[in-house]
Amino acid sequence: MSTAVRRWSLTHSVVLVVLTLHVLLVIFPFIWMIYSTFKTNKEFMRSVWSLPTSLNFDAYIGAWSGGALGGYAVNSLIIMVGATLITVFASTLAGYALAIYRPRWMPVLELSLTAAMAIPAYVALVPLVVMLRGVGLLDTHLGVILPTAAFNIPVSIFIMQAFFNTLPRELFDASRVDGASEWRIFYKIAFPIARPAMFTAGIVNMIWVWNDFLFPMVFINNPSRKTLPVGLTDFVGEHITNYPVMLAAILIAAVAPLVLFIFFERQITAALVGGAVKE
Repeated sequence: MSTAVRRWSLTHSVVLVVLTLHVLLVIFPFIWMIYSTFKTNKEFMRSVWSLPTSLNFDAYIGAWSGGALGGYAVNSLIIMVGATLITVFASTLAGYALAIYRPRWMPVLELSLTAAMAIPAYVALVPLVVMLRGVGLLDTHLGVILPTAAFNIPVSIFIMQAFFNTLPRELFDASRVDGASEWRIFYKIAFPIARPAMFTAGIVNMIWVWNDFLFPMVFINNPSRKTLPVGLTDFVGEHITNYPVMLAAILIAAVAPLVLFIFFERQITAALVGGAVKE
């Protein structure tokens, strides 16, 4: 075996060991949380690391019935659907225009979108609170949906623009020669072709919005309108001494994004990579 082959084999082995350790470090907390939820609180306090002696679902029953997780989940669902629909619709139109028409000022617009992505959300909190209060949207679902969509649109524009850049321009030029209007070209040709990319952008935004904590925490004060991440903090504070119930509530809140990621992992990865690479 040559020296180069031995060096590559050693490097490969080291990388494999490091990645395996990293995966174990990431997965172990979730595994610990899952089997800890099947313990009683007395059993948990007696031994944190031991496996449960039996499958006890009292923690899940207590988490769901002892709090307002169902109402919080409905609020999260309303905000997630509303913000995602606005984001996908607006970013599809903008991404199509930037990719197909390629205006002269496109570099300036792309720079502006990139700068908007770099601005931390908390910088705009005070102005947003003032504006939402002025139009009567503070402490409402719509008051969270609109700012959330506005902050998510730039990334989604790049995702859709990257998709439309892969389409041949001749496809749209031929339709113009046949006398089709620009809106008809978009609705009859671009929109059907872009549905997979829109679906991917939608999945990515759904996960982001579901997990969002900052905007719902700042813009909503009414307990009946709180989202799941915000309401979960109140629930954890109330059950801080009952660890199995607290962990069960956290797992319930994580079900939706985990399911979306497990089933659509390829689309999510493709969207993030595609949005990061622009012509």
